[in-house]
Amino acid sequence: MDSAKVRSTDPDASLKDAITVQRGGKFRRWIQASLPQFPEFNHIGFDVFSKVGNLGRHDHPGLFEICLIIRGHVTWWAKERMYDLRGGDVYFTWPDEPHGGLHELMHPCTIYWTTVRVPRPEEPAARSYLSLPEPESRELCARVHALPERHLRGAEKLQPYYEAIFEHMTSRSVLGVIQARAALQCMLATLVTLPLAGSKHGFVPPGITRTREFLDSCPRPWPSVAELASVAGMSVSHFHACFVKEVGMAPMEYAHRARLNQAQKLLSHANASVTDVAGKMGYCSSQHLAACFKRYLGMTPTKARKSAG
Repeated sequence: MDSAKVRSTDPDASLKDAITVQRGGKFRRWIQASLPQFPEFNHIGFDVFSKVGNLGRHDHPGLFEICLIIRGHVTWWAKERMYDLRGGDVYFTWPDEPHGGLHELMHPCTIYWTTVRVPRPEEPAARSYLSLPEPESRELCARVHALPERHLRGAEKLQPYYEAIFEHMTSRSVLGVIQARAALQCMLATLVTLPLAGSKHGFVPPGITRTREFLDSCPRPWPSVAELASVAGMSVSHFHACFVKEVGMAPMEYAHRARLNQAQKLLSHANASVTDVAGKMGYCSSQHLAACFKRYLGMTPTKARKSAG
């Protein structure tokens, strides 16, 4: 048998070039595809930002962007409103909607993101969206477009579907596309059931609330994680895991952010020097304060003073 003819009838052959799979080392990967048999899919990505990067104004024509904040703390904007996001949050933008990061910055975080097409229920494409029967297809599209708020809670419920889409699309096979489509169905069906980030989302251990209030007071000297665990009434390992789960960042990162927010307020006073503010906030020097401003907020104290004013 002619081997060329065998290759030409391979149902997976056309997917090899249509699906682009890329990796940026251990902490970044993304997939792009343009497939007639899966027109709803556009991009999916996973990124670990270990330091402040750029996130300027941009949009996604005809596409929803749905982001999962796995760890970290970021401030993004859309429609002239700021959204303070932390680990466990879900954030999305509607098609063609300009959005970006506060001061055009992306702060240290771990995120999954995807851009997908979701037609409005009255559009012809909604008759068989994701290969669903028409009543189910139109219902799913209607639910997505009817979401009342872009800031939701429950990233851990969507993460398995993102991971499944990655796995199946990476195979570049017809079966993989079928499986990825099913995972996207489940992801969107779960997305529309998530609670708003501002609503109560279950029991929060009193020790975690107590510790946050303690850190918000910017105690001097700096407490250790063991001392914070004692405030919470937990073992160190249990406290750290519980704090990250409930707050979306590690305890000491939260401590720095609380102090830097207070430092920014102090710097808004014209006669406040960076050295004095550093001392009041428990930093060993103005250089230490400046380094932490740059690391956690992506700006210098001077720029923070201007933005606070």
